[in-house]
Amino acid sequence: MDIGNSLLLYLLLLVALAIGFLLGRREKAPTKPQKTVIRDYYQGLNFLLGERPELGVDRFIQAMEVNDESIDVHLALAGVLRRRGEVDKAIRLHQNLLASPQLNNRNKQLVELELARDYHTAGLLDRAEGLLSEIVARRGTEYDQALSLLMDLYEQEREWQKVIDVSRGLKGADQELRSRLSHIHCELGERALRQGQRRAALESVKAAINADASNPRAYWLGAEIDMLSNKHRAAIKRLNKVIELDNGLGGEVMDLYANAARAAGAEEEYAEFLRRSLEHDPDPRLLTALIDYRRKRGLDAGLHDVVTYIEQAPGGQHFSLLLELLDETDSAAQHRVRKLLSRVALTTQSHQCANCGFSSVAHIWHCPTCKQWGTFAPMRGPMAAAS
Repeated sequence: MDIGNSLLLYLLLLVALAIGFLLGRREKAPTKPQKTVIRDYYQGLNFLLGERPELGVDRFIQAMEVNDESIDVHLALAGVLRRRGEVDKAIRLHQNLLASPQLNNRNKQLVELELARDYHTAGLLDRAEGLLSEIVARRGTEYDQALSLLMDLYEQEREWQKVIDVSRGLKGADQELRSRLSHIHCELGERALRQGQRRAALESVKAAINADASNPRAYWLGAEIDMLSNKHRAAIKRLNKVIELDNGLGGEVMDLYANAARAAGAEEEYAEFLRRSLEHDPDPRLLTALIDYRRKRGLDAGLHDVVTYIEQAPGGQHFSLLLELLDETDSAAQHRVRKLLSRVALTTQSHQCANCGFSSVAHIWHCPTCKQWGTFAPMRGPMAAAS
């Protein structure tokens, strides 16, 4: 039996023990024949731990009364079902709980929140939104959790303005929430820019920076707007801020920086940007751009410097560039290039989420696994680890 099944079995046994304890307490005043209760209980346990778990849910519902004392057991069982992917059974169990007149208002709100989680997990987003909106409107004990789940739901639906509106109801704002809202404002800004609404996009940039001034994405978007408005110096200033906040983004904003510098007559600043970025990240796009920049001006290509940059953190993405350098460098440098080629043949590069480890070939802002914002950065490692 694998670890997942063993853990599930352990959880179910805990549930069974709790049910047994509650059944023992009910012996003093059973509401239906005790033999029937015990039979349903043991049948439910056998079904759950055997080959027919779907019947176990029904047996447990029959065996246990719904009341404020047994609510935790019911919720624990429903939670196990939802984690197993049997969301329809969790929904049925929660609906059964809500139909009972025995629960107090606080426990009913708790059940409603769990039912909303069921709907969300099942992709029934309209039902989840309706239920969560009702919980929020009552401002009861589950208010904060309902708001948080409602934000997740609107984010999943890409209803960015609704995410922002809902967030205003949360008490305080930690760094994670500020970063999240900053990226949401950037999403709104990018949408406005695609629709030609430049002023609205700029307002979103301001809101993004106000939410989290350490978010490089906001300055990057601002630079794109500046370029459309022919504010080339302003764009350069913003792009310098981007790589100040995240020096791994040099290769991503390189073309935008080159266009801004060319239009502003500040090409030496572009060369300085390339050198500054390469000190932190030997991105092959930056290396190639630096070589081209120097050659177009009749300067030495600086191949020794290029090899030195690569030696800081060689990766598979440098392979083709190193092959070109092998034919162009002198005999002294060729030895270094060959050593690098042997190293990069066993390495690769991708972007990885610093929060959960999810990898992507390209840079993305929102992790599809852990749902965190702004956690991706270039990484290098053994080729086997990426396969």
